[in-house]
Amino acid sequence: MSKKHEPGMAYDMKKLNKIFAIFSLVLLVTVIWVFLDDYLRPWKAIQVEAMKIEKEKIAKDIAEEEAKISKEKLEILERELEVAKKAVAEKEKTIAEVNEQLHKIEKEIKKEQIVNGRLNSDVAALAFNYGVAHAEHAPNAGELYSKLQEKKKLFAASTDRKKELQSSEKALKRKAASFNSDIESIKKQINSIVGRKELLKKAEARKEVTPIFALRNLPFIDFMDPTVKVQQVVLENITDDRFFQQVPKVDRCMTCHTFIDKPGYENQPNPHKTHPNLDLMVGAQGKHPMKKFGCTACHGGEGHRVNDFNAAAHMPATEEQKQEWIAKYNWHEPHKVPIVQFRRGDYEAGCVKCHSDVQYIPQATTLNEGRRNIEKFGCYACHKIEGWEHKRKPGPSLEKIAAKVDKEFFKNWVWEPKAFNKHAKMPQFFQNDNNSTPEFTKKNIAEVNAMAELIYEQSESYKPFMKYTGGNKERGKELVGSVGCLSCHGAKDFPLESQKIDAHKGPYLDGIGSKIKDANWMVSWLKKPSHFQPDTIMPSFRLTDREANDITAYLMSLKNEKFEKLKFAKMDKEARDEMLVTYFSAFDTVEVAKAKLATMSDHERTMELGRRSVGKYGCYSCHSIKGFDGRAPIGPELSKIGSKPLTQFGFSHEKVEHSREAWIKAHLLNPRRWDNGVDKPFKDLLRMPQFHMKEEEAATITTALIGMVDQKIPLKGVKRYDADETVVNEGMKVAVKYNCIGCHQIDGRFGDMLKIYDDVNAAPPRLVEQGHRVQADWFHYFLGNVYPIRPFVDVRMPSFDLTDEEKEKLVDMFRVKADQPFFDKNEKVVWESKEERRAAVKLFNDLACTSCHTQGFNNDEALAPDLHYAKRRLRKSWIKKWLRGPDQIMPGTTMPSFWPEGMAADPDLLDGDAERQIEAVTKYVLELGSDFYSPKHKKQSK
Repeated sequence: MSKKHEPGMAYDMKKLNKIFAIFSLVLLVTVIWVFLDDYLRPWKAIQVEAMKIEKEKIAKDIAEEEAKISKEKLEILERELEVAKKAVAEKEKTIAEVNEQLHKIEKEIKKEQIVNGRLNSDVAALAFNYGVAHAEHAPNAGELYSKLQEKKKLFAASTDRKKELQSSEKALKRKAASFNSDIESIKKQINSIVGRKELLKKAEARKEVTPIFALRNLPFIDFMDPTVKVQQVVLENITDDRFFQQVPKVDRCMTCHTFIDKPGYENQPNPHKTHPNLDLMVGAQGKHPMKKFGCTACHGGEGHRVNDFNAAAHMPATEEQKQEWIAKYNWHEPHKVPIVQFRRGDYEAGCVKCHSDVQYIPQATTLNEGRRNIEKFGCYACHKIEGWEHKRKPGPSLEKIAAKVDKEFFKNWVWEPKAFNKHAKMPQFFQNDNNSTPEFTKKNIAEVNAMAELIYEQSESYKPFMKYTGGNKERGKELVGSVGCLSCHGAKDFPLESQKIDAHKGPYLDGIGSKIKDANWMVSWLKKPSHFQPDTIMPSFRLTDREANDITAYLMSLKNEKFEKLKFAKMDKEARDEMLVTYFSAFDTVEVAKAKLATMSDHERTMELGRRSVGKYGCYSCHSIKGFDGRAPIGPELSKIGSKPLTQFGFSHEKVEHSREAWIKAHLLNPRRWDNGVDKPFKDLLRMPQFHMKEEEAATITTALIGMVDQKIPLKGVKRYDADETVVNEGMKVAVKYNCIGCHQIDGRFGDMLKIYDDVNAAPPRLVEQGHRVQADWFHYFLGNVYPIRPFVDVRMPSFDLTDEEKEKLVDMFRVKADQPFFDKNEKVVWESKEERRAAVKLFNDLACTSCHTQGFNNDEALAPDLHYAKRRLRKSWIKKWLRGPDQIMPGTTMPSFWPEGMAADPDLLDGDAERQIEAVTKYVLELGSDFYSPKHKKQSK
């Protein structure tokens, strides 16, 4: 049957109309769908929910305010208000008369102001004309002068009338105000009671979903004045790289995190929770207010994207949270986002890019621990890190190693450090996942033998300056536990102390008797470490010969007999030669490489492999080795690793989450894992050693590393240290280098060694306001000429080989922290009167100062510092502050408070004035004082 077509048409129009109708409906549905998808953004629902939460909080606040209101007092005030209103009503006629008079006066003032203004302009014009006429000797000058004087009189009279009218106006206004003064006074009292409640009610009314609210948020007109809208801050001090252009960072996180900077919502669920630390972050009065720093400057992620939960590149902290987000928000990995948000626990990584060139950042606990671990494991030695260039090599010098340890020990130690001491910080290069096959083991053995031969051949000769004469190891053990060794060294015989301090500056002392081959070396090292290694940070404890011998006896008794019996395998010369051919053929053919090898003697081949192996494993990065000065670190730079594209991280076949932090942490826990399942030749194997670090240590290092980004922060956005802060930062570098922070608590921070003392007064002194306490010149002297200040304390302040520059940096750091001048005037004490000095002496004796400060006064055991050296050591202002309340400066001190809460120590002396008594005692202490820094200084000056 033939198809029916309209005349002149090639198709059936009825069918086409149906198809067109169907597609039209599909288009309509699609347009509506697109429109609704654009209008019904997920963040709008969050804001509506926030309005409900805020309304509930306001209702609760209103109820609390209602409970505070005294209804009885309010009723009394309302009755008084009614009485006052009635009184005013009774004076209605008088008030009307006053208002009428006031209205008339105001009219008269306006008229007079017009007259006064006109006269003023006439005077100005005549004054100008007269001046011109007088200057040109015009004939009408006299006439103009007369007119000028007449106008001045009229102007003065008008001014007086205006002042009289204004005075009358003020009097009438005061009279009118007096009628309502009682009413206004009562209204103010009522407002003080119910004012906050009324404000809260108005705020509550604004949160109502009314027709007006719906109208303001309707489609098409919601651009004018919506209540539900995107919130944002534009940060001029911080920029983002958008298509190779630095533009101000825009953060819109607060669109969903509605109350992030508002107190009172701490118990709400996310995203409506208040920030946990408003004083530090986002709070208007905090150090990092949201309007200046935003959110993603610290948290990372895409703050300008707010469509839904995934837009901002949130990252889950745990697998449980990940599954929760997938179910709740359809979360997925933000693969296309270059810098995703930091996970919970890594937020402190955001501090790094703005706070550079500083040792520790206050309150950044995880980050600071990560930096400590970077130093502990020596990461900065093999990897360049900006701001860490000043750090010394973490390992000991090997330039005189032959005098210290036996070659056989050296080989076994390098092969597996943990086999000797499980606490060893030296990482393991050999017998790891990727080089433990028989073939590779044979080559590794050859490398270790070659390195040992090279290092020992070029080792400088060294002769100990002191001879070990035998000692008491029990006394030596006691000294190790008491003088301060544990601030840098752990020891098996002091397990609890070692665990609490977690020292890492020096090696763990277990088995050291098997390590050191000569007791003479050990006793010489203990007496003067710099004699063996001039740049060592190991200080001198000013040990007597007997003490040094006792400690040597103890340390040399700490043996690892199992390790001593180990015999390292001999070198496989074929494996040696094979590796050398591989090295030589890097830029030549194998034939040329073999020919070059053939020209070398056996010894030369061993030395060549030794040099190549030291370079291959980067031994020179941690240790000073002759011939390797100036070499670049062996590892890649880490300064911008937080911005390294994820595609440049090799995940190999390992089942590790594809993220920077997951890769870094996995790499730290097992650096060779990426070679698993990969067929590689020996020369291409990964070389980063195994540190056997704990999960927590790897996690904190990861936090510190992912914060190292290449994000460009304008200078005005970076934390810029002023002159004083720079001085403190430089001083802290010295304090960290020599581990001053291991023993001393500095203004409430650091001082791990204090953890092992039950009595804080027996521990190394807490350096509270140290720059205020001691005079700068004395402090500089003391750092180079240490002497006992507290003879009652067993722990000793060691003597470091500080340079003058390092001493100055330490002194300046404490001085600047305490905001003190460099020099104090040590002038002769001037007494106000004889009575003042007599009172000072009486107080000094009555308070029994010499019962503790015994030196120079009696033969009793000293329980406090020698006051005869207080004059040059202590600042006068600090002595006075200390006397006012020693326990306020240093809680737990044994120094009693003789003037508690400003009360006089003796009401009969100096009129019972506590301040005068403190001044008098301070003067007396200074009068007793010597003009010398120390007993040694005094002796040398004679």
